[in-house]
Amino acid sequence: MPHASLLAGAGTGVTTLLGCLGVAVVTPALVRIDIAERRLPNVLVAVAAGAWGVSTALLAVGGDPAAAATSLLSGVSVAVVGLVAALAGDLGMGDVKLGAVLSGVVSPIGPMAFLVFWGLAGALAVGVAGAGSIRSRRGQSPPPSDPPPTGPPRSDRRPIVRDVPFGPCLLAAFWWVVASHLVDAGFEAVLMAP
Repeated sequence: MPHASLLAGAGTGVTTLLGCLGVAVVTPALVRIDIAERRLPNVLVAVAAGAWGVSTALLAVGGDPAAAATSLLSGVSVAVVGLVAALAGDLGMGDVKLGAVLSGVVSPIGPMAFLVFWGLAGALAVGVAGAGSIRSRRGQSPPPSDPPPTGPPRSDRRPIVRDVPFGPCLLAAFWWVVASHLVDAGFEAVLMAP
């Protein structure tokens, strides 16, 4: 391959940046649509997936096949686990696809970045669900003068967790990890400068 020598100097950070740029292009639209409609359009997730694919291919060709394998393994693993969660009704398929792509992009940074990404995404979702639950309870509380309801509990309410747009939580966690990594790399460069 004639251009392989050009790619050999490209580090994991540069090729991961390509994946991040693809995610950056679609982040505002994904957040807006998921909050408004509770869906993540395939065409937007595909743009991020395409950027991830290019960055992973560049990792493989550029001399870091271990990082490329980590990226692919992370994305596929998250997709399989997410598919199980989606079949159980706990997660939407758009969330599964986006989670797999973001996992693939962030995993070459390191295993801690991957763990922080998922831990923060989960914590954000729980926080949003908790805030929504509190808000819905305030709106449904009877005035103090009304007698307490009698009979069986109402079953027409959907669980608040199902109303949480998980895409924005995933994207916020992703950008937090990427920004943290950039800040950390900047501090390290400053400290190591002669």
